[in-house]
Amino acid sequence: MTAHRIEAVLFDLAGTLTAADPAPDALTLLPQALPSLQQLATRTLPAGLVPDHHQRDYTELRSTAITCLQGVETLRPYPAPDRVVTLAIQMGVCALRRCVLVCGSPEAVSAGLNAGVWTVGTALSGALSAEAMARLGDQDSGTRDRLRLQATMALMNAGAHYVIDSVDELASCLDDIEARQAKAALA
Repeated sequence: MTAHRIEAVLFDLAGTLTAADPAPDALTLLPQALPSLQQLATRTLPAGLVPDHHQRDYTELRSTAITCLQGVETLRPYPAPDRVVTLAIQMGVCALRRCVLVCGSPEAVSAGLNAGVWTVGTALSGALSAEAMARLGDQDSGTRDRLRLQATMALMNAGAHYVIDSVDELASCLDDIEARQAKAALA
């Protein structure tokens, strides 16, 4: 494996693949989640999932070959790096600096930074509740921009390396991370 190749992309479930406050009994993926996961598969990038504390049925994700963190109940909550590091180890990652955590909350960003991985915050899907996301299209552009700015600033203030609206914009971040790692390897 080359020094600049990303080894794995880890997703914090709430705020990236689901709404920020998903229903506790069912897993409903955001419309852009499955195409984004399939795009990772075409790039041969392994994907992992840090689930929330609810017991869920993850059958909707089985077709994506995503690895789900096991034994989450014994790990410390965010901002401790335990969940991120444990998932990376379960996935066989050799270097945490070549992992990317995609998350929707400042606490998850802090956990990723504490683990030593790249962090990509999802502003709209991460910061907004399922109800607010459903109403987002009905809002005027000023309100949408204000919500986006508030969420972006919260993630940036937490230290996120990148902030995007949702996972469908992830590919350009991954390309940039690999380019930055390649440049660092040459230095």
